[in-house]
Amino acid sequence: MEKIRRKFLEALKAQNTSEIIEQMDKDGELEKIFPHIIEMKKIGKCRYHVVDSFTHSMNALKELEKVINERFFPNHLVEFVRDDIETQVDDEFKKVELLKLATFLHDMGKPKSMTIGEDGNAHFKGHEKLGADMLHDVIADFGISEEAENIVHKYIEYHMMLLEFYKNDNMGKKVLYKAFRKVGADIAGIMIIGYSDVVCTRRLIYENENYGVLRTYIDYALTSYYYRFDEESE
Repeated sequence: MEKIRRKFLEALKAQNTSEIIEQMDKDGELEKIFPHIIEMKKIGKCRYHVVDSFTHSMNALKELEKVINERFFPNHLVEFVRDDIETQVDDEFKKVELLKLATFLHDMGKPKSMTIGEDGNAHFKGHEKLGADMLHDVIADFGISEEAENIVHKYIEYHMMLLEFYKNDNMGKKVLYKAFRKVGADIAGIMIIGYSDVVCTRRLIYENENYGVLRTYIDYALTSYYYRFDEESE
């Protein structure tokens, strides 16, 4: 098992992380180190998702790889975001690798949070908090440092933040600064995982949809954080 765990952790450092993890799943290795995915493969389809939760998580990881490997951010944000996700967290991981791990695990709280509404649809309210609370036990045998675990925990717990900004159509100073105080410098990663989560879902439903509006929300949030936010601001 230790060999499989090490193989997974090394995959996080590769350019083609999602391909390696998919092959590990095909080879029957992944369920040995992440048994929770067995249930994820059984649930998740609802009015918002056309695939199961595990497949969705892999799709989100693929989308995230596109974001971090392509020129996604405007010029005035590129260096800020790059410096953040390339931060060396401990002796083993950079934040970008922890972002991949969090994306892979971001919906693991869905099986425990699932309810069936009166409309017959599945709902997963609070899955992000449940997933974050599961993290410590899920990765207990992986030898991941407390500092790295705390970052992954934050990415999972707040991965819905971008969607909440979008749904509420409210990115006023008060709302943004409250969010910034919660997540601090991890805001860039949280926006990236949020974008990957939403876009990989909608691509399967609306093939030719333009995601420019969603990117505008990200750009505005990060511009506000890097250029305007002050811990002392009201």
